[in-house]
Amino acid sequence: MYLTQVDIHGFKGIKQLTLDLNKDSNVLIGENRWGRSSLISALMLLSLDNPFYQFIDSDFFYDDKYQADVASIQFKFTESSENELKQIHYSSLAKLAYHDTQLLKKVIRYQIKADKRADKIVTHHYFIDIYGNKINLTDQDTLIKQLVLLNPVMRLKNPVNEEHLPITNQPLSHYYIDQLSAQLTEHSKQFSQHDLARGLVAAKALLEYYLVDRKRRYHYKNIAKQPTPTTEEWNSLERINDLLDDLDDNYVRAMLMGVFSAIIMAKGNNQLLPESVPILILEEPESQLHPIILSVGFRLLKNFPTQKFITTNSSDLVSLFSLEHIYHLIRKPSGIVAMHTGENGLSVGDSRRILFHILYRRASSIFARCWLLVEGETEVWLLRELAEQSGYHLGSEGVQLIEFAQCGLRPLIKYANKMGISWHVLTDGDTAGKKYADTVTSLCPQEGDINHYLTILPARDIENFLFKHGFSHVYKMAGYATTDHIDLPINRIIQKAIHKSSKPDLAIAVCDDAKKRGVESIPTLLRHTFNKVVKLAKSLN
Repeated sequence: MYLTQVDIHGFKGIKQLTLDLNKDSNVLIGENRWGRSSLISALMLLSLDNPFYQFIDSDFFYDDKYQADVASIQFKFTESSENELKQIHYSSLAKLAYHDTQLLKKVIRYQIKADKRADKIVTHHYFIDIYGNKINLTDQDTLIKQLVLLNPVMRLKNPVNEEHLPITNQPLSHYYIDQLSAQLTEHSKQFSQHDLARGLVAAKALLEYYLVDRKRRYHYKNIAKQPTPTTEEWNSLERINDLLDDLDDNYVRAMLMGVFSAIIMAKGNNQLLPESVPILILEEPESQLHPIILSVGFRLLKNFPTQKFITTNSSDLVSLFSLEHIYHLIRKPSGIVAMHTGENGLSVGDSRRILFHILYRRASSIFARCWLLVEGETEVWLLRELAEQSGYHLGSEGVQLIEFAQCGLRPLIKYANKMGISWHVLTDGDTAGKKYADTVTSLCPQEGDINHYLTILPARDIENFLFKHGFSHVYKMAGYATTDHIDLPINRIIQKAIHKSSKPDLAIAVCDDAKKRGVESIPTLLRHTFNKVVKLAKSLN
């Protein structure tokens, strides 16, 4: 089984949150105080080290307007495969399951609920039925322990102030590493046994870096007397990742799980059942690892047959995952909202465009509060600079400028809507711009004011607009080395300037000129647009 939903009410920093989960990886992004830490605390109630947790006063949600007297956390587990509940290790839990008509699978729901009664806090742990009622059981505690043993949450804390990835001499995972090496060799004749062994040395060291506690890690390091993984070993691990990505082999994945489980036991945790599928939590791993090692390590981690929760502020790390694995937590007056695309939220074509245009090329945009969507790269640099001269530091306000011509406007707006990112489109006044405006009209909320989402330049493009609004001398000087009247159409003058210079150089010249003349030289329409997008960004506070 796997954890498919968490429903939280009145717990720590979360007033209310319902989170539908991915079977594989769940990457949680969001600003400080937007619920990530509270969600992790809720998940930790399923850990082997924390059975039958009793709530305390600080576990209840409160803010300036509301203080909860009831806190509840409900976990929904769903069968991973048909007839899974008929397997012997699930036999005792099968009586708690019912058929979920939406998921079309059997589920088990486990709830933890606490009530404040005067000066006393009473905590209850129980299973609930299809109608949301408590199931009365004589062996309830035993069944709860069995459920947690099969899906234990394990928090992989970052090591602090570590200079190296240690290599241990512990034999516990050697059997699985040897078996995994043999299987990978069988699957790919391009690897030598030596090459695979080198990569697995790096893999084992990386896992132990996160899974073995600091005291043991120093002990192992002193005994092993071996150097940290070399560049060649990291390269070998990356080649192993390439192979694992292409494999769908249950035995290989079982060996990966064996490596993980052996190192977990070395850590000194409660022993896992052979059938256990841990739920891994890893918080901000980018804080301790170089981006290259981070990439190699997480490609390996993705292949482990476990459910994973990762909190991160790293665009490099986010770009390693699929769109449906990314969850954007947003705080609203009603509670925390988890925005994500879902498995079928975007078409295949739209997903491909977003992956390339956003996740691969500018993944930091995922963390933005608001997107200012413009037609080309020139506008991105030009408008960012003019905004700063106007007193709007867009990056600091959570606004990202993104050109949309290559990707298409519709996929970007669809994705922004699904992820809870505000957006505003600045488009040209030509024929193409009018089509973009029609797209905006069709995708903005029906109750919304179109002016909040769209600005149309009263000119065929940004260069013509700037020429007509105070910057004609810049283009004349670039094209004809004079600021005098030139008896030619505006577009001819602009094209001459572009031919003799370039669009980026002209953008720099416009910004330099605006800086000399002051903020009043920047067109009012642009300043109003900057003001709009900053307000949109601040509306998420």
